[in-house]
Amino acid sequence: MPVPNRDDGMDIRPFVIAAGAVLTSALLTACSGPSAPRAHTTTRPSLPSQATTPTRSTTSTSVTTTGFLAQSASFVTVDVGFVLGVTSCSTGTCLSLMHTVDRGASWVSASPPPTTLGATDTTGVSELHFADAVDGWAFGGSLWATHDGGQEWQAVNIGGPVVAMASGAGVVYALVEPCASAPCTDPGHLYRSPVGQNSWSEVPGVSGQFDRGAVSLVAEGQTVFVLAAYPEPEILGSSDGVHFTALPVPCSAEPEQPGPFAPASLAASDPDDLAVACLGGVAAGSQAKQLYISHDGGHSYQRLPDPPLGGDGAELAMPAPTTVLLGAWSGATQVYRIAPPDSSWTTPLIFGDGGVGVTDLGFVDPAHGAVIHGNALTALPNLSTANPPSGLGTLYLTGDGGAGWQPAPIPR
Repeated sequence: MPVPNRDDGMDIRPFVIAAGAVLTSALLTACSGPSAPRAHTTTRPSLPSQATTPTRSTTSTSVTTTGFLAQSASFVTVDVGFVLGVTSCSTGTCLSLMHTVDRGASWVSASPPPTTLGATDTTGVSELHFADAVDGWAFGGSLWATHDGGQEWQAVNIGGPVVAMASGAGVVYALVEPCASAPCTDPGHLYRSPVGQNSWSEVPGVSGQFDRGAVSLVAEGQTVFVLAAYPEPEILGSSDGVHFTALPVPCSAEPEQPGPFAPASLAASDPDDLAVACLGGVAAGSQAKQLYISHDGGHSYQRLPDPPLGGDGAELAMPAPTTVLLGAWSGATQVYRIAPPDSSWTTPLIFGDGGVGVTDLGFVDPAHGAVIHGNALTALPNLSTANPPSGLGTLYLTGDGGAGWQPAPIPR
């Protein structure tokens, strides 16, 4: 998920937005060639806190918007990507799917799945995942598959709401909950299918109540990692996507911090190099955080300097073996970053937005990544308030490993 390289040698400064400020709609042009697809991952640091749109029998909701609001982004190369979102339509606000082949310099409309925008406790979809330019899935309370680049979609039932998806080496994976509503005491499971088929089978040895806490599903080639925080924190790893073993959970207790630290999210840049974010006690507008990286596939870890206290939650990305980005939000939204030669965290993205958060923070290579500020599920309820934050539902792209970001507006 990606932004254009800078070839003029100029420094891209952190992009800072205050609440009520007007977003500049400058669209960057592409200057880099295609790259091979890399890992795809879904991370949910915690249970969704956004208000959800009402479930309806059509593809619209009762709240309208004047432009495209991004909900979920999936880039498969530096240039080729898809963004699921909503736009205003004759019946209210309708699901929309946009496609780019030139890193956001232009966008064309594809056909969205014939369903609503919704969370995992509705029949709609809230997340998008493409394994390549033709094979993709929209998921949440329901699952829809396309094998022609988003022109036609087919409903797929693999036993319940889909919490997370990832793909690598021609295989797609899904963490599935058996219940559409809480409370649910039955365990969820991991399923897999060849990317070009709707042929799903359960993977033995992976289960948990994935809707009850933090979840990460990461695929790097044939290597797959699963992080689940409930009922007990665990990290599982597999070198073939079929046989999983338990890996150490690196979170450590700290006497000066109340309560235990628990794993919140996992990211990887390759099969050997991964990062784990751990969260501790929460205070007003802040949360204690730990960050660990491993260079041997999660068998041992080293602790990086602790991320800043500001913000709760942990949207995690690892574009390179020693580069980590972490999203956190409370009164405001921040994306923190640490990379050599830095010995401390920087803050390349800050939004004075009341803490609406970021989603889909991810990279297709060490340089090119993307993130969505205030996705549509968050934006729609906020837009009906007296003074909504500006720039919600905006896709941001980076071409320098997350050190600098720029908005990539998507026209209706």
